[in-house]
Amino acid sequence: MELTSNPTSHPPQFAAIVAGNIDGRSINVRYRQRQFHRLQASILNRLAEFKHAIAQDSGHSPEEVQAEVCLAMKEIRSHYLSLNIEESLQVEYRVAHGQDNLTQRRSAGIVYIIPTTHTIFYSVVVALSAALAEGNCIILELPKTTWRVTALLRSVLVTAMDADTFAISETRPDEKFLRTTLLVNQQSSDILPTAFGLLSSPSGLRAVAVVDRTANLQEAATDLVSSRFALNGRSPYAPDMVLVNQFCMQPFIELVIKHAAKLLTSDGPGPATVPKHGKEPSMLDKIGSENGVKVIVSGTSWAVVKVHNRNSTLLQSKIKERLLVLHPMSSLDDAINLCNDTGAHAATYTFAAHDAAKYVSESIDAHTAWINHVPYDMLFGPMIPLNSPLSLSTRYTPESFGVPRPQVVNRSGNTVLAKSLLEGKVPKSIRSAQEFLSPLPEIEQRPGHKIGFFEQGIITGGLITLTSLITIVSAAGYWALRMR
Repeated sequence: MELTSNPTSHPPQFAAIVAGNIDGRSINVRYRQRQFHRLQASILNRLAEFKHAIAQDSGHSPEEVQAEVCLAMKEIRSHYLSLNIEESLQVEYRVAHGQDNLTQRRSAGIVYIIPTTHTIFYSVVVALSAALAEGNCIILELPKTTWRVTALLRSVLVTAMDADTFAISETRPDEKFLRTTLLVNQQSSDILPTAFGLLSSPSGLRAVAVVDRTANLQEAATDLVSSRFALNGRSPYAPDMVLVNQFCMQPFIELVIKHAAKLLTSDGPGPATVPKHGKEPSMLDKIGSENGVKVIVSGTSWAVVKVHNRNSTLLQSKIKERLLVLHPMSSLDDAINLCNDTGAHAATYTFAAHDAAKYVSESIDAHTAWINHVPYDMLFGPMIPLNSPLSLSTRYTPESFGVPRPQVVNRSGNTVLAKSLLEGKVPKSIRSAQEFLSPLPEIEQRPGHKIGFFEQGIITGGLITLTSLITIVSAAGYWALRMR
């Protein structure tokens, strides 16, 4: 909708998309609803093929494959249900009825999607369905690979979607064309210039867990082991480092071993060999040569290690395999300082009493903080884009794929005031222009304040010290009287 340049100035393979965007074809709600129906029906017709392809490419368990497919189909349904023809007509005619239309939005125009290879089926569907819900034309980058899922997506989507509003690109277009799009980059947070913004997933940022001695250790061990070992350990939201209070490290390790034994065995299957763009060295092969690293328990292609050396690369690396890294912390402040020394994080998982969890989650620089649980749905697909709102129901919000275009019919209070002041008049509703120049009202602060987590600690320490002092003074006075 926003694109106005000549179609002939763009790559020939995208001419139909550019023309469809200029025509505003995807703005119509009924059109979008029909596209959703075709998308869902086409996937469901070949759902068994998709499941088989996902399993073959990724080596994921049947349960993990089923979860990926179900979550993806839920995204399609959620975005489809967000389309309301009656509400859209009401919003469209607000101005005609003399009403302000402050929530008016338009689609960004053309959305160019670069999907991540992690759970690619889900990753493609979540971006595609959100962009479609907002009324955009869409270009999906799917290079030719040996992946079965990629080939199947190409075949199904090209058949299901309207060629005037959807296309697949095997190669990335030049910067000039990308500047006319809203770019969804799920692979990295590299800044690429675009006209309407960038929805970029910070895939290189780490996720850190903090386990305090006030935590439910059983729940913490279950969530952290499950999330680290799920999906062959490749999820960007799997915990890269787990900081455990030194006073509860041993019981926590015992629970970790117990839960790991339920999920994996030393002679169980390891991750499947999946196609890669480049061979990456395995951290599991390096842990034996790392100084200050103790292997707690391990098996075929998985391990749980305890790192003592804070200079270890394991405490600074983004982990992409089934390797759970534990490290002792002396206090919550120790954990906070250690985390912030390495910059911003994608997420924190804090297992602690709520007061302590509040302190940790607001002190560590992380884009999202989860308290006393790991969100299993976030293990699939890309990370939440930088500086984007969190949606608990869908990975992307449709609003992220549009631009605000408010329409104002009625004069605002500021408009009336400014006009009157410029004319040398003062509106009757304003007693005096000096009102805005007068001092601000006094701060209404109630005496005292709520005692928080650390205030309570200070008060407790003070009371103990005061009690000890009174005892000493009383004893000294007593003996002084006795000696007279």
